[in-house]
Amino acid sequence: MDWKTLENSLVDSARATLEALLDDGVGPLYGAAFHASYREEERVIDLPSFAANSLAALDEDHPRRKQEGFWGVQWNPADWRWDWLLDDYANAALSALEAPLQAYANRAGPDAWAATEQRFLRTVARAAKALNRIYAKDPRVAKDFIVFFHDEYGGPELAARSLSPRQFLHHFPEQDATEQERRRVAALADDQQVNYYLSCLSRPQPIDGEEASRWLIARGASATAALVHLLQKGPERWRAAMILGLAGVAEAAAIEALRLQVVNGTEPSTRRWSANALGYLGDFDWLLAQAADTQLAGFSVVGCCASLRAFRDQGAQPGVLDYRPLETLLQRYPQCAADAEETIKPGSSFCTLSNGDIEEAVRGLASEHVAIRRHAACVLDNRRLGKRKLAQALAALRECLNDADPKVAYLAGLTLESLQR
Repeated sequence: MDWKTLENSLVDSARATLEALLDDGVGPLYGAAFHASYREEERVIDLPSFAANSLAALDEDHPRRKQEGFWGVQWNPADWRWDWLLDDYANAALSALEAPLQAYANRAGPDAWAATEQRFLRTVARAAKALNRIYAKDPRVAKDFIVFFHDEYGGPELAARSLSPRQFLHHFPEQDATEQERRRVAALADDQQVNYYLSCLSRPQPIDGEEASRWLIARGASATAALVHLLQKGPERWRAAMILGLAGVAEAAAIEALRLQVVNGTEPSTRRWSANALGYLGDFDWLLAQAADTQLAGFSVVGCCASLRAFRDQGAQPGVLDYRPLETLLQRYPQCAADAEETIKPGSSFCTLSNGDIEEAVRGLASEHVAIRRHAACVLDNRRLGKRKLAQALAALRECLNDADPKVAYLAGLTLESLQR
């Protein structure tokens, strides 16, 4: 892949587009951005769209906007007046690189794809940086005009690669404020840090609820008592339940508080997250017992399926694939089968397997329960595990091509096709 040609073609295409816009006499532009690069592992890395905006257009199009920093309307290219798809702004050289980029990205498995994605991100950021140098003193644009790479997943960190430190902090001072706040809180006593991050769950400060959740999950035991209190009386009970489960500390007080929410809680989301948390913490005997009550059986299913779904991957400890709790539930209470099939249906968000999970996934392919066979056929589609590790799984998947359930056979075929690419 000729990365330098890609960088130069992005610069030339974007520059020609800006020049045409400026020749039309639009008001001084305050920003331009590469954006909307859709990427899917081992499928596609889309070349970006390109957008620009002026303050006059911003005021006309969004007169009631709020100042929201990097993620606000002012800096979101999708909300700007001038926004060009690739076919609308790319020159011939850039268009010609689209197919080679896909071929290069998909040449040798998921690790090669991921490495290509990172090289691609750096290349687009360098193109934006080159455009910043070109327009640094151009009188047709605003004094602090910037070009950057706006990406949903890369966020401010990726945008910063397009800009000088001075430019980044000038336009996005809240990002520096957040980092300073992290350092300030890190210097506090442990209990004060816990209380601060708990407060961020319901009242985002420079640090938002998502970051606070990750911090509390990683902190584990030291935050358990405060999270139990929040679960009982706080405004973000569902989030407290989620964090307690993902932190993985099965203290008696946490287990009891989560059980009470499942049985007596008034908020559906808190009850479901409490059932999930009990599943993460391994409280299966209690969860299974609740299935005898038709009002609580659905929560038993949620708990027994929790570690089969993607949220387990956010836990402080690596999750382990284990179909036994769900198998026991379905054996004792076959009336739960439809609910289980819906909870872990193909297309929903599944856990990511490690090498240690392969044996259990293979066992799942032979389960008497169709929901488990379908799940196993889906989660084995993980090319990062490697063909040698997956040899046993490949043989079991081939046997599933004749499964009595047509959907299992179909899913096994898709996974085989993916693993054998």
